[in-house]
Amino acid sequence: MQIPTNPDFKSLNLSHCVIIICQVIANIINLKSSKYFKSNKVKLASKKEIQSMVNLCVKNLEERNFFKSTQKKPIMLENLRSVFYKMELSKKETRILSGVFASLAKNVD
Repeated sequence: MQIPTNPDFKSLNLSHCVIIICQVIANIINLKSSKYFKSNKVKLASKKEIQSMVNLCVKNLEERNFFKSTQKKPIMLENLRSVFYKMELSKKETRILSGVFASLAKNVD
């Protein structure tokens, strides 16, 4: 194990090394035990809102002929939906992504 030190002053005594290593281990343990909590102000998007956003995305992808392989299309759609549902999007994030997908549709011409 090597502790990064100043090249001009590489000397650390044993007690300092032990303290540094213990601090790093404690930080790792605390990271694993602490859980992330979302703010109560953040409202998760409903499945209906996410579904509307995904439908807009799929519609625009179809207009751009994204799904060239008709055999792979069902799997690709399933994977795309899965990604969006796993993200636990907020209402705001859903509106932002819907706006992005809508603006992409405007640039089709």
